[in-house]
Amino acid sequence: MKTHRTPTPVRSPCVKVCEMDEASRLCRGCCRTQEERDWWVAYTDEQQREVLRRCEQRSAVLADGTGELAPSMGIVESRRKSQV
Repeated sequence: MKTHRTPTPVRSPCVKVCEMDEASRLCRGCCRTQEERDWWVAYTDEQQREVLRRCEQRSAVLADGTGELAPSMGIVESRRKSQV
């Protein structure tokens, strides 16, 4: 018997501290770029997971003060099915 799993949606990294840092150009709360914040709902689940990986990397770089920040995912063509 096959069991079907419902995919778990990717949770937004937003922590309700929505303020852009001028130096890093990242959100002070979640470490997303403005484009990543704007396009979050258009990203596929895999793209959202990639944004989360980049946010973790950026957070570590900012905490250590060394290293290079991961680039923005940027604007992408939405692959989500229309909810119409």
